[in-house]
Amino acid sequence: MRTLRIPEILAPAGNMESLLAAIDSGADAVYFGGKYLNARRNAANFAEDQAVCDAVDLCHLYGVKAYLTLNTLLFDSENQQALDGIVLACKAGFDAIIAQDWGIVSLVRQICPDMPIHASTQMSVHNLADANALWEQGVRRVVLARELSRRELARIIKHSPIETEVFVHGALCYSVSGQCYFSAFLGERSGNRGLCAQVCRLPFGVKDPNNYSLSLKDLTLIDYVDELAQLGVVSLKIEGRMKSPQYVAAAVSQFKNALQHKKYDKTQLEEMFSRSGFTQGYYLSAIDETMFGTRTKQDLRKTTSAQNNCEISAATKQIPVDIAFSVSLDAVTITLTDEDGRVASHRLSGAQPAQTLPLTDAQIKTQLSKLGNTPFVARNIEGTLQENCFLPVSALNELRRGAVTRLIQLRQKRHTYTMHPFSKEQKLPYRPTQPPQYTASFYQLSQLNDEILQKLSYASVDIFELQKAPDAFLQQYQDKLVAELPRIYFQDENLLTEALTQLHDHGIHLAKCHSVGRASLAQKAGYRILFGFGVNATNSETLAFLSSHSPLYTTLSVELSAKHIRNLHASSDTAIIAYGYFPLMAARACPLQREVSCTQCRNQGSAALIDRKGKQFPVLCRKDHVEILNSVPIYLADKQDVFAISFFEFLFTQETPQQIMQILTQYYHHLPCATSFTRGTYFRTIE
Repeated sequence: MRTLRIPEILAPAGNMESLLAAIDSGADAVYFGGKYLNARRNAANFAEDQAVCDAVDLCHLYGVKAYLTLNTLLFDSENQQALDGIVLACKAGFDAIIAQDWGIVSLVRQICPDMPIHASTQMSVHNLADANALWEQGVRRVVLARELSRRELARIIKHSPIETEVFVHGALCYSVSGQCYFSAFLGERSGNRGLCAQVCRLPFGVKDPNNYSLSLKDLTLIDYVDELAQLGVVSLKIEGRMKSPQYVAAAVSQFKNALQHKKYDKTQLEEMFSRSGFTQGYYLSAIDETMFGTRTKQDLRKTTSAQNNCEISAATKQIPVDIAFSVSLDAVTITLTDEDGRVASHRLSGAQPAQTLPLTDAQIKTQLSKLGNTPFVARNIEGTLQENCFLPVSALNELRRGAVTRLIQLRQKRHTYTMHPFSKEQKLPYRPTQPPQYTASFYQLSQLNDEILQKLSYASVDIFELQKAPDAFLQQYQDKLVAELPRIYFQDENLLTEALTQLHDHGIHLAKCHSVGRASLAQKAGYRILFGFGVNATNSETLAFLSSHSPLYTTLSVELSAKHIRNLHASSDTAIIAYGYFPLMAARACPLQREVSCTQCRNQGSAALIDRKGKQFPVLCRKDHVEILNSVPIYLADKQDVFAISFFEFLFTQETPQQIMQILTQYYHHLPCATSFTRGTYFRTIE
């Protein structure tokens, strides 16, 4: 049974001022980034290695843990940056590395196997299977998806050994973190690489494009900290590395009050920063139109006033110490003991015999209590004093300074990690030995027919949709049909296991999975797996890690350029999304609900969001989430020769069988597109 403990308060630190504010306000841990590979690249961060080390030392001096963010997707060209970041984390003595990319997880395990790894919320972990997969790979904590309800959180925590961290305050992305590609497609700035352009804060609507149908209010769960503690959450995470030190101080202080059952001020939190107030919609399973909000002029005025009235000073937090002294003609010693039991002593040669007035107990205590320019404050001062002894004040000051210096050194002692040299095996870029094959994913069974299947090597269908297929159809195409597990899945995994078993009994033996956890589920059910684009494979280290699952192929991230793809070193076959209205976002809150009911949407058969330029983005309803598709399809029929891959993958979402046949014919003949299309990001540079 899991032992409950008081959760830590984990604060953001986008710069030194925010770090100091977090420490002074009582944070138990802070997270921040260096110059590379962190998900808030526009924050000031800690650009120099010495600044990073100094920040960690400062945290540890005050008993605060420090976590380094290496939480973006990695390109092969950035391998050295990743290696440098991991080595720096070890040398600086960080308490953990926060990672998104399986490649970085793999590198940490190779270079510094005893460095704790925390899985970023960018890993899109929102079910038990994925949490358990992380544990099996040596990850010790997971930042769970913000979209989870209290019931879903409880289930994961109860049944998984991994530590759980939960966002309790700050901004909510509209999309499930790690599964948003909107910014990359529209602005060449990837949210998965720390440069989100915040497309969801722009106006979108069904009828009125000024409805801001993708903008959610900020989150706060301050009313539920006791409940989260009872669930077994070990860390309460505050979002905001781009926010002010005043925001950090207010958030940490109020959550500290809530954990200590003191009065807390939610109004101050709202004034410091909010978007038309706060929401708890996901946590309370109240996913409705009340979750949406924007940053208004009134919000801005409140923030300006609140921050002007909030004074932030350097860290003034004081550490209580007990002071013990012993003064005799033989020796003089002082010992400081901090609240964690660390003991620091300093010793001088014996006191002198008193010629006139002997040293008094009160004089010693007065001098030793002068800790004003140190992090410490005297709690108790006790000791022994031999009669008729004398010491000059300078000696007492030397004693105090020596013990203080030693205690600071003990508190700042860096974690010692075992580091191994990294030797990269030299491999040539991957080149397939056979011409590329065509594979496709279908939204509905009704899009499939015999003629289409004859042109494809594999056809993926949502696992629950595939269950509706006639037995004869499953048996006829059992070597082509692929059961696709949902990319986003909040429900009980037993339903997936039952569906996998049923289809396996009918001859289906291939499963497409968008995460390592669901791949493990499928493999246990006897399937060979294919990795979908949701696994976010952007580098050779990730491909090497995924190859341990022996996939038929791995679909590469859509955020890779053709140049990146040509230079990848892969030990198994790869695919790219070569056609389709690509899902730019996957979300749990329907963006249509403010203007259109579910019944109206079903009756219409399709729905779309309109942006401020009049572009339409189709909205696809899945089992327990929605996908917002791009306004035009990816089209590469006339660019196939550019790519060194084994499979071209098609995403068929709203196309009819007739349209699908036409598209496949165009690809077979490498024909240019006659309608509007996009090349995706394959011929652009994604930051």
